Amino acid sequence: MGGWEEAAHDSRIFGEALCRSELKFPHSLGNKYYFVDAAYAHMKGYMAPYKGDNVRYHLPDFRRGATRQLREPRGHIEKFNYMHSLCRNIVERTFGAWKARWSILRDMPYYNVDTQRDIVPATMDIHNYILKKYNVDDAFQMTEDERYIPSVDSEFGTSSSTNNIEENMEEQSDTYWMGLRDMLANEIGNV
Repeated sequence: MGGWEEAAHDSRIFGEALCRSELKFPHSLGNKYYFVDAAYAHMKGYMAPYKGDNVRYHLPDFRRGATRQLREPRGHIEKFNYMHSLCRNIVERTFGAWKARWSILRDMPYYNVDTQRDIVPATMDIHNYILKKYNVDDAFQMTEDERYIPSVDSEFGTSSSTNNIEENMEEQSDTYWMGLRDMLANEIGNV
């Protein structure tokens, strides 16, 4: 986010975007929600995975087991986390392919917020045009393998630090959104 003196944790930037109405961050409407990863709080409109010392979330954690039984999610919470991580992985692979194709997406910190907000849909439109016109997109073909891991710019990598904004977002969580996640986890666990 422009104007920050040093690299900031993603959740801090996210919290700032939620609090500043002039940024026009797209909030979810009604009972809809966005998936967010384990670094973010589970709160109204933002569905985070379950957290805990004995709860797996990341796909590599599920793939490490020597046998199929050890790789399988244990219980409805881990099944939810596994499905959540699969969905998030698709999004990450998509953005990884966009960044591989469009170097402008890697240079976003140098543009003002209004320009940044326009760049992403513009590159999406161009991508859709390529698919419509040529039916093949080499940048996206490499990401079809679910084991593909996009590279992450080191200065924008994740961090485990916490701050006041994260704590405030955690406090905003309410019973309804926790119950909705529990209901989804139970439905996934019963399939």
